[in-house]
Amino acid sequence: MRKFGKKLGTILLSAALTTGLLTGCGEKNTADSTTAAAGTQAGNNDATPAATEAAKNLEPLSVSYPAGNIRVTINILALQKGYFEAEGVKVNAVAVGGNDALTAINEDNGQLDILTAGFVPDVQAIGAGYDLSFIAGTAVEGGAVIAKKGNADQYKGTTLKLNTENVTKAKLGFARNEASWVVTRQYLLDNGVSADVIASIENEGSGNVSYLADSTATAQAVQKGEVELGFLPMEFALLYADAYDLEIVAAAGDLSPNYVCCREVTSKKRLNDKFDSFVAYEKARIKAFEYYKKGETDATVKADVVKTVADYSGKESDYVETYLYGGVTKFAVDPNTSGIKKYVQAAYNSGLFTGNAVDFGTYDITQNVNTTAYKKALDELIAANPDNTFYKELLTEYQGAN
Repeated sequence: MRKFGKKLGTILLSAALTTGLLTGCGEKNTADSTTAAAGTQAGNNDATPAATEAAKNLEPLSVSYPAGNIRVTINILALQKGYFEAEGVKVNAVAVGGNDALTAINEDNGQLDILTAGFVPDVQAIGAGYDLSFIAGTAVEGGAVIAKKGNADQYKGTTLKLNTENVTKAKLGFARNEASWVVTRQYLLDNGVSADVIASIENEGSGNVSYLADSTATAQAVQKGEVELGFLPMEFALLYADAYDLEIVAAAGDLSPNYVCCREVTSKKRLNDKFDSFVAYEKARIKAFEYYKKGETDATVKADVVKTVADYSGKESDYVETYLYGGVTKFAVDPNTSGIKKYVQAAYNSGLFTGNAVDFGTYDITQNVNTTAYKKALDELIAANPDNTFYKELLTEYQGAN
């Protein structure tokens, strides 16, 4: 069972109040557009990459860096630690996200090449006719099932992660389209709960569910006993744990390990026209990911990663450290085709993609996944660094997920 001290809740709440923002995957963020120069060094250490070869004649890429969003940490590191510069690709960081970013990518005006945060809005845009391709990963997991403190054990399973019978008898509460419910719903289906039972739960007329306005309303409803189980993004589950006397029944990632959250998306035309730039871009991100992972065992690297992200985002260092290394989210650069397919099916099953021109019950979403730039980037890194075990591990991950 996950436990959280008051310090953790204070850190998260302070960050939320200070910035007015806890941006999750796919949430719209349209701060004034800004650019950040690639190669800015945040600290003097051995990890700062040197130029690996002569400058390349690569086209620049405009990439979304939604203001204050640290779920794009790998991109922040690649930009601020000079990895893009070392690979010879200029990245213009644009503070835009959500539907505005999708529109900018879909239009042939050069305003944006890559959207880094989000997933469900991307699929919905594909359903509306946008010609998009998922090309790589940003983050995975990041959801939680919550109960009032002292009530969680009855919903935990013995052989399963959840006591499915007790979960289906509980009154549930969540915001519509909440990813942690989508994942839990599929887990119930996969473990013997009938579609009819779940349909009854989801019917507002049954009294078994409350569709709530947002994460705050969900946490408050659990605290007041208006609902018995709530479904939240993990950062909000941590944020409200002490304030609303909550505890986590299960992390959504325990129910569906590495389920996709944020993916990187571009238009098929942009990927084709700037393919070499995309390869260099993904090489830089893989290197930045390797540096982030070193922070899990190297305190000096961890401190530098936290400082770099905190300085860039404006978030407090304690909050950044908790978010990056405290189990709030997991980062992943692999495209994860199988994970995309699995989540789209689960979301479709939950009724999330109804009303689209595309029938996602029969549509093959893999035709909107293009892993070629990521795979070429990984192959080139392995060829240049044949003894690098981290790159080999990423290759194994790629082979199992794509």
